[in-house]
Amino acid sequence: MQVKQKMLEIGKIQAQISYEKDVFYRRWNSIHGGVYVAVTKDTPPNPYLSHVPERDIKTPSGKLLTLMNPAYMTRQVNELIKKEQRIGGHITSLKPLRPENSPDSWEKKALEEFAQGKDMVMSVENMGGKNYLRIMHPFITEERCLKCHEAQGYKVGDIRGGISVSIPMAPLYAIQQERINTLAIVHTVLWFLGISGLLFTRQRLKASEQKEHKLVAELQSLSIKDELTNLYNRRGFLSMVTQQHSIAKRIQKTLMLVYIDLDGLKQINDTYGHQEGDNALIDTANILRNTFRETDIIARIGGDEFAFFGMVMEDKGLNIVTSRINEKLEKHVGEYNARSTKPYTVSFSTGIAFADPEKPFSFDSMLSKADQNMYLQKQKKKGSDG
Repeated sequence: MQVKQKMLEIGKIQAQISYEKDVFYRRWNSIHGGVYVAVTKDTPPNPYLSHVPERDIKTPSGKLLTLMNPAYMTRQVNELIKKEQRIGGHITSLKPLRPENSPDSWEKKALEEFAQGKDMVMSVENMGGKNYLRIMHPFITEERCLKCHEAQGYKVGDIRGGISVSIPMAPLYAIQQERINTLAIVHTVLWFLGISGLLFTRQRLKASEQKEHKLVAELQSLSIKDELTNLYNRRGFLSMVTQQHSIAKRIQKTLMLVYIDLDGLKQINDTYGHQEGDNALIDTANILRNTFRETDIIARIGGDEFAFFGMVMEDKGLNIVTSRINEKLEKHVGEYNARSTKPYTVSFSTGIAFADPEKPFSFDSMLSKADQNMYLQKQKKKGSDG
């Protein structure tokens, strides 16, 4: 029973990672108001976006481009992943624009449960003669969703549909069966070898358990860590922020959020290649590790966007704290550039926001304030460069 439960936990983690990937792809597309791609046989103009102005445009050379909204992009990505990895993702709704997005019976039941307040549905289901672990989360309508879906009568906050993820159980069953076979062999050996066999078996089981725990830990780490920099990703950052806020409230310390943007990453990518751009991101992560304390929370929350979250431990003015943070960053960036042999220099634009832990806490509003301050600093830089 424990073996089966652990296999389901591993499958759930795989499905959760796939789901969160879809959410972040969609959010990125939505933030940019959709993206334009070349019209091809496999990517024709979306007939369900015919009401959107400039759905189709031409480049100066006459190449035809069409607008790809989050749903269109997610559908194509899921189809590609399904071909390569057999992991199925499906966008669905009780009021779909595309017939292909209509829910199957399991998805329909899940959508109805979301309307009753559930935030996740999970079960093992038979599909085409094979078992799959199916997980589904609801889609909540945001302001940027209304560009394509307002005509359907949705309002901000409505449950618009959901994303279902299907993980094949066959590989997990194989691991489960291997564990069961191993246990069977173990018991046979015990029956024949007695106490000496028992000692040997305990060592084997311990190694197997450690391997299994390591696999679960690696999968969990993938869901909260940025693969390139090994800093927290956005999901891990938000989880740690919640813990930090509770501590700050208990010891009555002011919260501080530093929003950091790596200047000129696009130019580095365009001039020296994406590998060098990745190196610049890794170097940025190392600079931030050297700048802040080990107990502070540092994350890469976007392409060239980083964030630091911590508590103000000194009883000094917030302007003094802001100045000290900027001075420390400038010092470490300067030291890096002085010893670097790269054909470019690294620089940051930063924005800092503070919050009283005793007052109602909103991470989004705090992040928005820090982002605004960062933007003002970036504009000042452009003005001084001009």
